[in-house]
Amino acid sequence: YPGDKFSVAKTLNPMTAENGYAQAPSYENGTTVMTYGGGICQVSTTLYNAVIRAELKVLKRYNHSMMVHYVKPSEDAAIAGDIKDFQFENDQKYPIFIEGSADGSTITFSIYGKETRDPSRSVDFESETTDTVKYKTAFKADSSQPVGVVSRTSDIPHDGLKAVLWKIVKENGKQVSRTQFNSSVYRATDATYTVGTKSDSSEAAAAMRAAIATGDLSKVQTAAAKWRNAASESEKEEDEKKEETEEKK
Repeated sequence: YPGDKFSVAKTLNPMTAENGYAQAPSYENGTTVMTYGGGICQVSTTLYNAVIRAELKVLKRYNHSMMVHYVKPSEDAAIAGDIKDFQFENDQKYPIFIEGSADGSTITFSIYGKETRDPSRSVDFESETTDTVKYKTAFKADSSQPVGVVSRTSDIPHDGLKAVLWKIVKENGKQVSRTQFNSSVYRATDATYTVGTKSDSSEAAAAMRAAIATGDLSKVQTAAAKWRNAASESEKEEDEKKEETEEKK
């Protein structure tokens, strides 16, 4: 009804198995983890996009910590416990009815009410990326792993970015206003690699540590390929020496 406020988080919580939720991927501290209610942000995001096109009053809206794939930057509305919530108000003069449905991978929200806007007026929203934050690459030497091992231990790396959402109003097809509706900052997902430095060859181990110090993935991978063979040859020579010693005995 007019003046009523709606909280998505309050309506959906608690996100537990007892309340019917399953585990799915969620963002946490720059990584993807499995949590109950994971993916629920697709619901709040879809509702958000319906609400802003109905021009209802947005009270709270938060972007995700990292980019999502199902909408453009600044078009998302994240839910995270009682920290991030999407809230809106029916600030119109008449009641509204909200209908939601899901069909396979498609979520739909429709908002019904008495239309009071001029038929010649249209509203659209446009996402604009204003800045890009390049992801970083970090390496961790692991003396328990053999030389030649280079494994990514983070999510797939991608750049972060800053974005704004513009609200564009047209009358009779002609733009009459373009105003910034929101702004968002999405962190980059850095690449983290574990690099093996264990080897019977001190030269191979030193070469791998030197490659790690450059912070260059291509140099680390090149060194790993080169010294993996060298380490193998060193081990082969040691085995041959052992065999010769045993034969002499």
